[in-house]
Amino acid sequence: MLKDVGTLRKRGYSDGQIAEKIGVTPEYVYTIGQLLENGEERLLTAVEAGLIPLTLAMEISKSDDESIQHALAQAYTEKKLRGKKLVAVRRLIEQRRRRGRQIQGSSYGRRDQSKRPLTTEALMRAYRQEADRQKVMIKKAEVTQNRLLFVVEALRSLKNDEGFATLLRAEKLELMPAYIEQQLGGRAEV
Repeated sequence: MLKDVGTLRKRGYSDGQIAEKIGVTPEYVYTIGQLLENGEERLLTAVEAGLIPLTLAMEISKSDDESIQHALAQAYTEKKLRGKKLVAVRRLIEQRRRRGRQIQGSSYGRRDQSKRPLTTEALMRAYRQEADRQKVMIKKAEVTQNRLLFVVEALRSLKNDEGFATLLRAEKLELMPAYIEQQLGGRAEV
């Protein structure tokens, strides 16, 4: 999906149009676009795998190695970044430093960006923003699941209504897609 954002941008779509198509915010699309333009394939891969939040990837891409290491050490000392998260971020940064930003020859151009120091506050702010974004996404998923469950139950009720079934047959609409039929046949599992 992340590479598709770059493809859509190259085709002339705006960040707002892309965001609407894939169901995210324009800021999210802009951040992905910036990382793609800068050739930050390692960071994008880590974001896609769920190792680091997108906002943290952007902060890392804007900073130099020394400020990144300093911020990681400070975050560890202040007990703000521990365990698996710290190990994952350190491993990623080390690979990025040793092997470069790109994984295997990228088709995306690099653009120079002014380097700025990465602070513990920026690191933690990025994690908090991503955690908040994921909480909102989970809430939206729960609401969507409940709505789908409601629709399946409503369709099941309508299917069992003989008058409605007769109307569908009269209009030659008695066949349903296999997936919907499967959902209506058993318990509604959306």
